Amino acid sequence: MDLRRESISSYADKEERLIGTINTNINKLEKIQEEGIDIIAKTNALHEKNQNTTLTKETIENLRTLYKRGIDQAIREEEMCKNIADEIDSLVALGSHSAKEYQALQYDSSSKRKKQREELIVSGSSKIKKHKNGGNIIKNGSNVAAKQPKYKDIEENWILATVVSYKPETKQYEVEDADRDEASNRPGERFFVPAKNVMMIPNPADIRPQQEFTPNTTVLALYPGTTCFYKASVVLPPTKLSLPSQHRAYLLTFEDDDNAQRYVDMQFVLEKPPDMK
Repeated sequence: MDLRRESISSYADKEERLIGTINTNINKLEKIQEEGIDIIAKTNALHEKNQNTTLTKETIENLRTLYKRGIDQAIREEEMCKNIADEIDSLVALGSHSAKEYQALQYDSSSKRKKQREELIVSGSSKIKKHKNGGNIIKNGSNVAAKQPKYKDIEENWILATVVSYKPETKQYEVEDADRDEASNRPGERFFVPAKNVMMIPNPADIRPQQEFTPNTTVLALYPGTTCFYKASVVLPPTKLSLPSQHRAYLLTFEDDDNAQRYVDMQFVLEKPPDMK
């Protein structure tokens, strides 16, 4: 299981690769356009040559071939333009999270995510208020599991975070990564994420036995000693474990973890997101 965060240099590498790809595709586009100019010139020349005569069977076949080549060229040109536009959009997204910004916010992005849970346990039920339309929004300061956007993490892993604000006009939360630099005490990185990709961390006191996940249920759980959530399977729920009453935990096995069984505090074991495979 890879618990490492992407380093600053990886973003620079991505930008460099994208720029190289864009330049390559622009060169390909120019060749496709030159091919189109040649097809148009040949088609026009053939029409001019035969404008005052009856078209022969051979001329008709030649024109049909040129028209087919022209259609194919136009399709390839359109597809290449779309590819270049998509690549430019990706480059702009990466550029908004430049290496300079990441250097200020992340000092240990290649190490395992640091353990921050002790200072992040807060009341879940008191952190929720109602939307005007009847839905729930999570209050500022609440601890959540947040799915990282693709520009930040290509695998879009879920991480432990804190809600900073909610933007009703876009239905997005601004969250702060729980992973902070201990040496400088700098806060974690902030980013926006759609409301559907944010899950509240409940208060353990609010979790009732009948709400427990049963054995073999697939869940999203915080990997011990980190601030990353991964897919896991329930071995035993808290009520089936002989643990001190103040330590209510699940026994889980994580995906790609050599079938190791690990204890995870119950508030950090969440329902598997619908879009998680």
